[in-house]
Amino acid sequence: MQNRFTKRHFFLSLLSAAVISVVSFTSCDRADKHVGITEQAEQTSTVIQGRTMGTFYAVNVVGGYKGGEEGLKALTEGIFKKICDEISTFDPNAELYKLDDFKSTEPYPISKELSKIIQDTVYQGRRIDGATDITVGPLVNLWGFGKDKRLEKKPTDDEIKETLKLVGLDKFEVRTSETQDYIVKSHPNVRLDLATIGEGLGADEVAKALLNEGYTNFMVNVAGASRSFGVNAKGKKWRLGIEDPTSPKPKVFKAICALDKAVTTAGSYRNYFKEEATGKVYSHAIDPKTGYPVSHKTLSVTVISDSAFESDALDTGLLVLGADKALEWGNKHDYPIATIELVNGQPQFRYTEQFKKYLDCAAK
Repeated sequence: MQNRFTKRHFFLSLLSAAVISVVSFTSCDRADKHVGITEQAEQTSTVIQGRTMGTFYAVNVVGGYKGGEEGLKALTEGIFKKICDEISTFDPNAELYKLDDFKSTEPYPISKELSKIIQDTVYQGRRIDGATDITVGPLVNLWGFGKDKRLEKKPTDDEIKETLKLVGLDKFEVRTSETQDYIVKSHPNVRLDLATIGEGLGADEVAKALLNEGYTNFMVNVAGASRSFGVNAKGKKWRLGIEDPTSPKPKVFKAICALDKAVTTAGSYRNYFKEEATGKVYSHAIDPKTGYPVSHKTLSVTVISDSAFESDALDTGLLVLGADKALEWGNKHDYPIATIELVNGQPQFRYTEQFKKYLDCAAK
């Protein structure tokens, strides 16, 4: 499955207390995602890597996986396939693709699994005033950041106004019963896109499977989403690097310890639209309320929580809101959140009080 992740970008390097080497993998078909994976291990580990959701994934099980690389790959890719079969907007056989292809306002039957994913994502979006909106796809495509061709000039105000009629968490509803759930669209052309949570969902599910099998020291990366538990091959807490958004090449800006939590970052600094005639640059972070790219100088937002799904569902919307509102929300709700914004041409790093312990751990 290939999915649209053009709204977001960040880079994670898995570091050790004393880095020997870091191997980085960059998606060949997406300009806005990078992922780093583990340093050379000192004790036996099973490490695999591959492609899913249009990007790269990597899993490192310290102490070795009982089925070796082949067994770990079968477990991981089986989980990814199940998720892609539910939420892909590229695979005609996927459940979400068929829902989007259903041009009607009649109730459309969906599985309990897809229903839960949609409801949970909407819940997270509503927590941040609808800034994460799974109906925003038509706007993203209109601005040339989706699967369609890039633009040479920005959309007209009328085009944006017309497209906004299809965008909003009020443009569909989920109807549930004991035996069957349904989606009801307010307009036949409303489309849902769960790309913003695909990576987090994948990382969570692989981590859950490993924990259920008794593994306690591992790292799972699905591009921009990371889940880690225990320690790395050197017996140290897993460390990750938030990318420097002002560097032309992937470079760590701040190191943190994950401390058995999920970490995701959304960014607006790799993928942008430059209008040919005027030279004006537009961010690919689209505000679903206005229909226009954000104009603030926030470059990235990092969220730490108990699940990569939750962090993934929050980070894009918090990026849309901007650093000040993102940090205000984090402080109010006791979330570890960090932002990088451009101030006088230089990156400025700020974070909530809850984020501090993850920085302190990495500094030891």
